[in-house]
Amino acid sequence: MLDIQIDRLQFEISNAAGSEHRIRPIAARAAALFAARLEEQWPDDPGPVASAARSVSADPVNVNLQGMSDEHVARAIAEAWLQAVALKLKL
Repeated sequence: MLDIQIDRLQFEISNAAGSEHRIRPIAARAAALFAARLEEQWPDDPGPVASAARSVSADPVNVNLQGMSDEHVARAIAEAWLQAVALKLKL
């Protein structure tokens, strides 16, 4: 089983007026999706992720909180995180 520790998760959010209450649930869902996808990739050997992903920064994710569901936003964020880890691991 993959054990991931996220020490710091930083979001820069703009133009979210009226949707502030959605940020925490979206972040939690994105983290769950991210962990599940990593577990699919490395179910028995998290070595590549654990050793290379000490510090990862993802590209900005542009979403429309007024026009997208929490699930769609969370999936977009999780995908950006996965891409950042893949780039770090040079996959």
